Amino acid sequence: MATRKEEGAFELTGIEMLPGKATLSAASPTGTFKHCYTSGPFLLPQGSGSLDWTILNNASGSQSVRVTVFKCPVGAAKSAMPPGPLVVTIDPGESTHNANEYPEGFAYEVQVECNSRRVFPYVSVWPGNFGVVIPGTGIPAGSFRRRLP
Repeated sequence: MATRKEEGAFELTGIEMLPGKATLSAASPTGTFKHCYTSGPFLLPQGSGSLDWTILNNASGSQSVRVTVFKCPVGAAKSAMPPGPLVVTIDPGESTHNANEYPEGFAYEVQVECNSRRVFPYVSVWPGNFGVVIPGTGIPAGSFRRRLP
């Protein structure tokens, strides 16, 4: 018997598929967003199926948020991973996410730029193509650090 996923469940997103209300963003001039938060570097463990970021908007109005996943190889400059910097617009009380497959064995960073301190990011790593978190891989909003210019 086949099971149906509940509406709103998390699943892997193809690189060519963007979250709802999302657009690709070229690097824009400094100062576009008031706040920049970083997960700091973290490793993808063996058996990683996908890296997922989630954004929750607890602000009273719609928020535009730019999210970039960086690969941080040892001894080289970090680089944005596909699909590249995404700007998503999130209505009050709503969330969005994007999950993509990336190579294991490298450090990654998720950077979130926004204009409200009521925007909350979360990062997790899944063993497969849907939202089951590998224990110990979740990075909650409280662990993100403000990146100073």
